[in-house]
Amino acid sequence: MAGMRGFAIMLAMAAVALPGAARAAPAFDRGAWQADHAALKQALEQDYAHLAWVASPQSGVDLPALDATAQRALADARSDAQALQALRTFVAGFRDGHLGLLDPLEPAAPASAPAPVDPRTLGANAGCAVLGVADEGRHDFSLPLETLSDYRPLDDGADPALRAGVLSLPDGHSIGVLRLHEFDALRYPGLCHALWPQLRHADSTGDMRGTLADAWVAAIAASLRRFQQDGVDAVLVDVGDNPGGDDSGDLLTRLFTGQPVASAVLQVSQSAAGKPYLDEQYERLDDALRNHHPNATAHALLATERAAFQASRQAVAVAVPACDLSRVWRAQQDRNAASCRRLVAAGTSGGPLPSPVVDSLDDILIAHRLDWAQDLREHWAAWTGRVYVLTNGKTASSAEMFAARMQDNHIARIVGTHSGGYGCGFMSAETPLVLPHSHLRVRVPNCVRLRADGSDEVAGITPDLPVNPRSGESARMRAQRLIDTLIGDIARH
Repeated sequence: MAGMRGFAIMLAMAAVALPGAARAAPAFDRGAWQADHAALKQALEQDYAHLAWVASPQSGVDLPALDATAQRALADARSDAQALQALRTFVAGFRDGHLGLLDPLEPAAPASAPAPVDPRTLGANAGCAVLGVADEGRHDFSLPLETLSDYRPLDDGADPALRAGVLSLPDGHSIGVLRLHEFDALRYPGLCHALWPQLRHADSTGDMRGTLADAWVAAIAASLRRFQQDGVDAVLVDVGDNPGGDDSGDLLTRLFTGQPVASAVLQVSQSAAGKPYLDEQYERLDDALRNHHPNATAHALLATERAAFQASRQAVAVAVPACDLSRVWRAQQDRNAASCRRLVAAGTSGGPLPSPVVDSLDDILIAHRLDWAQDLREHWAAWTGRVYVLTNGKTASSAEMFAARMQDNHIARIVGTHSGGYGCGFMSAETPLVLPHSHLRVRVPNCVRLRADGSDEVAGITPDLPVNPRSGESARMRAQRLIDTLIGDIARH
């Protein structure tokens, strides 16, 4: 990145303002925009974790053709607006929802930071807001399932955004319906308000968020146990329109099965972009080994994983790039045959080592360092019956992780439409690259989650039971057709 920043500083001296700047815009500088395009490609070669996948025929993207189109558009551009559109079209062509161009930042005016506010001194509304709990509007089912005949909502939900109910079917079966509108406990304000008398007595804001996360998982598990008690025949988990969130997309899968869950193989960029996550996990494993007195079994597991993360850290620290990915702009290459990917191992999407052997460890702190789902042990197998997961084109990121783990582990069948194709985004806070001329900021994903078949999750999740929109069909009609699809599948199996 140091070389990129140096390049940016040199070219920034000849910067041209984007359209809309307060001062008069200088003459259009095509060469400077072409230099931005070159800088963008160089950054992708260095840091973009999905580049080898996007450059393969399996991705459905013809990257050499996309690059050639961008070069032609820049050569033909006659204005900043046209050049800007050429870069935006180029980035959009990757079909990666996490990869994006952001507008330039305005120069920061000198200002003093506001004094921090302790949320525990406030009422529930203000306190939850300070804690970071956001209410982003209505969170109905992604299809109006609650408007169908014989739908009965559960009346004991702690948060109206965490919707659950039972749908009685004409053939005598019933389906428990659970809506997860985001994989982040901080997106369920009703839960925060309900817990406020308890939260305001926590020792720190970190403990407050931890209590809220525990309560969110417990509320989901309670709905699943209610379905179990009510004797429903299947559970439908609605993650349509779900934009993602955190690693709970992997961890919550264990609430739906009594069997171990295979998490996705996780890889991060073999560059400075991947280093913070590798450092964080190495330090956590090292701390567990040095300071928490693991027994012999746990010590061996921790030591093995610490060595694996250390090897990846060393691979990232190599001064000379492991290989040259500039070939992606010239020709497609089958991902499985590609010798150059610039990725290093980073454990799994559920932690360094989710494994049945970790399940047997008595020390939860040690177990959690290896498998993050260990914190949810008391809720594992809250439901153990048939499961369906509803996805659509707005199912993204952590919601795709949930759907992929459920599908790959044969816990659930996916129903609905193909997901958004976001895949893994960022395993550590990213610092957007600033292009030298336009000052556009580039968000470059630094991680990859691999499916059971070896494909990149950024390709999206394909339903086992497609229910695609039809011309002239209302949302309620499609909701009914979806339920009819489930009725047929339950009858067949």
